[in-house]
Amino acid sequence: MDTGSLARLALTIAGGGIAAAVLVTRTPARPPSAPPPGVTAVLGALPGGNCGACGNSSCFATAEAIAAGREAADTCVAGGQVTARAVAVALARVHGSAPGIR
Repeated sequence: MDTGSLARLALTIAGGGIAAAVLVTRTPARPPSAPPPGVTAVLGALPGGNCGACGNSSCFATAEAIAAGREAADTCVAGGQVTARAVAVALARVHGSAPGIR
């Protein structure tokens, strides 16, 4: 390979890198999506210890399940009935109703 070919190859590679950099910097970043209001409300009523006693990996996962209706308002074992009532009140404020307390 002669010097001219090497120079053209280097310019081609550099040009591709510059084009990619321009595309990356010109692409707007998507803002992080906020959780639905029900999830936020339930999460605020949970103790936040992420203990896993309910069987979920975190309080956020529990809040998502409760807000979606897959779990009952009293799913948080660590919080007991006080937390269950707070979750039910939070959901009632957001949705007008809450999943039952077992």
